[in-house]
Amino acid sequence: MYLELSIKNNQESSRLQLAFLQKLYILLDEPDGVAGVAASRQEDPTLHDLILGHEATGQLQDAFSCYERAVNVKSDTISHHRGLLRCLMGLDQSNTALTYATGLLNERPEWSNEINPFRVESAWKLADWDGLSEFLKSQISSDNWGVAVGKILLSVKEKLVSGTWQQISITNKQHTVLLFQCKIVRTQQMGPLSAASMENGAYQRGYSHILRLHMLTDMEKAV
Repeated sequence: MYLELSIKNNQESSRLQLAFLQKLYILLDEPDGVAGVAASRQEDPTLHDLILGHEATGQLQDAFSCYERAVNVKSDTISHHRGLLRCLMGLDQSNTALTYATGLLNERPEWSNEINPFRVESAWKLADWDGLSEFLKSQISSDNWGVAVGKILLSVKEKLVSGTWQQISITNKQHTVLLFQCKIVRTQQMGPLSAASMENGAYQRGYSHILRLHMLTDMEKAV
């Protein structure tokens, strides 16, 4: 509220303040506020401003177009490539994301720890189990949601004794390991969910984590 009043009373410094206000609205998950800041600008927004606005309001196709422009301008900036891949995943273009990430890592293998998780998530969404196994071998970090789910699903896939879903049989030891993996991932999701629960609009802010917990519960029931 104070910042909004400051912007109204001091038009000379409004540009920098508007950029900061937009970031605040994004962190507060207030898409209407982000749209309002964009509408109040008197000058043309930067490419970065456009990307922030499109992502905050869920306009992923427009955000993707902006990231394409950003990649063409600065192809050596990894955040541009990550943003482009996030848009592809959000648009349910897993096959395209997998192709793009693989091509990118052929050129920049040093980016593997940040780009490979997109290949992992794309692989299990496409049921590409051979690819998933290969990508997980080169993944160092495991705190990424897509990577964690990929490990659980691959463990289930590899521990199937029979060839059909109706005849699946998993030993007690294997079942315990899978449940332990699910417990680790659940703990990772509870941290940000606990923080969100202390704020107004807790359910809305924590919805993505609640949804992930539902997914984990479904996977536990399946095994």
